[in-house]
Amino acid sequence: MTAVQSMMDIKLAAADESARVTFEPIGIVFEITEDDFITVRFDSALASSVEIYHWSNGISVWLPYPGESDYVVLDSSDQEMIRLW
Repeated sequence: MTAVQSMMDIKLAAADESARVTFEPIGIVFEITEDDFITVRFDSALASSVEIYHWSNGISVWLPYPGESDYVVLDSSDQEMIRLW
C-alpha cells in the first residue's frame, strides 16, 4: 500500500508593483507584474520546511533540499511553468 500525498498551493502575488520571485537554493527566478501571481504546489507534509521572505519588490521562497519532493510552479492561468527537482 502506498501513502497518499496531500498537496498544497501557496499563491505568491505582486500587489502594488512588479515583483521578482526567487526559488532558493536553486536560484530560479520569475518576474511577475502588478496584480499578477504564480502558485507553488507541493506536498503539504513539507509545509513547515518552506520559508518565504518578502521585501519591497521581491519574494524569496526557500524550499527543502533536492530529493525531498517535486515542487510545481503554476502561472495565474493554472498552467505548469516548471517543476523544481
